Amino acid sequence: MSVAIRPALAPFGWSIALHAAIAGLLLVGLVLPEDELPPQGLQIEAVIVNQAVLQAAASLHREDDRRQEKQAALQRKEQERLAQLENEKQAEEQQAEGQRRLDAQEAEQQKAQAAAEASRKAAAAKLKTEQQARAKAAADQKRKAEEARLKAERESDLRARLAEEEERTGATFKGLKAQYIAIIQAHVERHWFKPPGTPAGATCMAFATQIPGGEVVGVRFGACGGGEAFRQSIENAIRNASPLPPPPKPELFDREVTLAFRQGD
Repeated sequence: MSVAIRPALAPFGWSIALHAAIAGLLLVGLVLPEDELPPQGLQIEAVIVNQAVLQAAASLHREDDRRQEKQAALQRKEQERLAQLENEKQAEEQQAEGQRRLDAQEAEQQKAQAAAEASRKAAAAKLKTEQQARAKAAADQKRKAEEARLKAERESDLRARLAEEEERTGATFKGLKAQYIAIIQAHVERHWFKPPGTPAGATCMAFATQIPGGEVVGVRFGACGGGEAFRQSIENAIRNASPLPPPPKPELFDREVTLAFRQGD
């Protein structure tokens, strides 16, 4: 603001200087003594000159007033311009501040929307994961139940087949075992010499102990009637029949064979 006003003060300075010069001339005219005044004709000219100077001074004074008014108007305009610039600057700053606030609010809204969207997606992902976990658990439970049912069916079928096989094999085994005992019984009886005097119908239960190969290594008796001679004849027959006939299958072999003897009529 000082730079703009400095050039406008120059004419005002010249006006002051001119006024000072005129005032000096007037002062000189007033203080000069009368004996030093010029002749009468010259006095009239001096008066005319003084009036011209006064008129010039008045004109200069009016010019100075106009300049001062113009300068004041320029100053007012400059002040108004500066005030307008300041107002515009403040308005721009207020507008910028308002825009910053709007931008900040928009950023906060976007941030809140992003957080809400992230929360919604996280909740949806969690729900989906839980649903998948429940579906998987249900599928696993169903699969395990089906596997257990199939396993139970297989075990039931296996038990049924084993029972059937055992029953069939047991019957066959019992039949083969009975045949094997009958062969041993017949083989021993071929070596049995019944003692005379034994009561008819006398019976005796004997147990022959054999080793693989059929060799008899021991004889013991269960219920046995008919007397000592009857019992001794049976033991002799078992020992004389050694080795006993081999079984048709190895699994039919028994270490102890039960034999039944009866005295005929």
